[in-house]
Amino acid sequence: MASEAQRDLEQRVHVDLPRITVDQMTTGQDTEPPPDPTGGRDVETEFMIRHIGW
Repeated sequence: MASEAQRDLEQRVHVDLPRITVDQMTTGQDTEPPPDPTGGRDVETEFMIRHIGW
């Protein structure tokens, strides 16, 4: 049996929200992949060539 304080709390925080299904929890926004941070370059090879000590 719930106490008076518990029932009062349940009434104050109750919000009527529409029920949704898992299928409705997806976004409909199209996204694009982020740009390549290296710009398509092979930065590891460039680093080796730059610092090889020639």
